Amino acid sequence: MPEFDRIDLMNYAMYGNDFDPQWDEIRAFLKTNVSAQKELEEIKRTVPSPHLGKKRRENPLANDPRESNGGSGAGQEPRHPSSDPSDKSWWQKILGE
Repeated sequence: MPEFDRIDLMNYAMYGNDFDPQWDEIRAFLKTNVSAQKELEEIKRTVPSPHLGKKRRENPLANDPRESNGGSGAGQEPRHPSSDPSDKSWWQKILGE
């Protein structure tokens, strides 16, 4: 039976599962080696799981349109700021707004 080091155990903790046959050897090693089991538990406690995903920002930017809830808030620009054609921006002139 091959010996596995801490990096192998860390890879198993991060990416391994109980169903994929590519992890069969390391699972068999863990069943027979108590110190490796303890080390794996330590790794699982200290290393964050990649399956949890990224945390969302707690303070999203107020002017980010993706984070907007659609309500009217302070600092939002009106859709058509003025009706004077000379004050239109270049893209409004092109689009004919």
